[in-house]
Amino acid sequence: MRYVLFLIAVSLAGAFGWHLYGESLESVNPEPKETDIDVSAVDVLRVVPQPIAERIELVGSLEPVTEVAIRSRLSGYLGRVPFDVGDRVEQGEIVVELDDAATRELVTRAAAAEQVAAAQLKAQVAREGQALREVTRLRELAVSGVSTTQQIEEAESVLIVSKAETELERARQAQAQADLERARLALDELQISTPISGYVAERNADIGDLSRAEDVLLRIVDLSSIRTVVNVVELDYGKIKIGETATVSVDGIPNRQFLGRIVQQAPILDPTTRTGRVMIDIENEDALLKPGMHGRVVITVSQLSQALAVPASAVYGPAGGQYLYTIDEASKTAVKQPVSVGFRDGDLVQVLTGLNENSLVVTLGGRLIKDGATVKFAGEPLVSEFSVDHNELSASTGE
Repeated sequence: MRYVLFLIAVSLAGAFGWHLYGESLESVNPEPKETDIDVSAVDVLRVVPQPIAERIELVGSLEPVTEVAIRSRLSGYLGRVPFDVGDRVEQGEIVVELDDAATRELVTRAAAAEQVAAAQLKAQVAREGQALREVTRLRELAVSGVSTTQQIEEAESVLIVSKAETELERARQAQAQADLERARLALDELQISTPISGYVAERNADIGDLSRAEDVLLRIVDLSSIRTVVNVVELDYGKIKIGETATVSVDGIPNRQFLGRIVQQAPILDPTTRTGRVMIDIENEDALLKPGMHGRVVITVSQLSQALAVPASAVYGPAGGQYLYTIDEASKTAVKQPVSVGFRDGDLVQVLTGLNENSLVVTLGGRLIKDGATVKFAGEPLVSEFSVDHNELSASTGE
């Protein structure tokens, strides 16, 4: 009986061990199961022909086209400075006056001396006339034998001297007039007027200060026109022409563009930076632009009315080996498409070859997929749109 029980126990143990062995084999070699296909979500853009422009974007500081430094030609103490920083002044207005008490006294003395010289000349002219009449009378008397030759000669000598004294008095009067004019000019120089209309940008003078000829008392700027100087790289320098327009914006005046015009272009490039200076004058009738502001300049050098363009972020690879991903709409798979690109317009780039109209281009998620990958759209496909503003083409996207 014990033997039978032993055999039964051995059989049960063997069966249990075989069961454990089978399960272990299944865990080591599991039966193949069907797996899900990995699908990537991407943003896509349907490309249609639209206007696009080649633009050069630059930066430069704004500066006045016209400004003047007010200096005095004479040394002296300041008597009046009627304008302060920010005040508007008109051409010809007196902006600085030096203390003129001493100069006014010189003008008064010179005027009096000129009057004395004029009176002396008038008296001498009368004496010359008297001498001339005396000579005439004696010559008439000589005909009847009443006057002698000696009397006539003496009268003629007096006339000659009188004429010489008249010329001397005329010279004295001319000298007095010159002295008076010089004194008046000195008085005028004590009153300094502005040769331009504009605003006082700098004031370095107060009443009672001693002014010297080399001192800048005021600086006046004309804000009706502002200039910016930009440095253009060698590659773009030849595309810019004098007379072309540009748009300028500043951070301090958002949502506003100002019209500028290229007025000067340096004939040489800096050999160190390989850039050339270009000057742009900007209309500033309302005086919103201020010298010293940071200007962002956009120059449109060429425009196309119909072109295929995509966001620059959709194009991958180095120059000569660039590509993008299009979508096969039937199979919803990505297609790696080699392309050649043209100029860039802001965040957009012109596609010259390799892209067809109405193609769906991956704009976001292209770095996470490969050629032939199955994709799904993160949203509805967008259509490229462009808008025109002040001869500038800016790109945006919308449904």
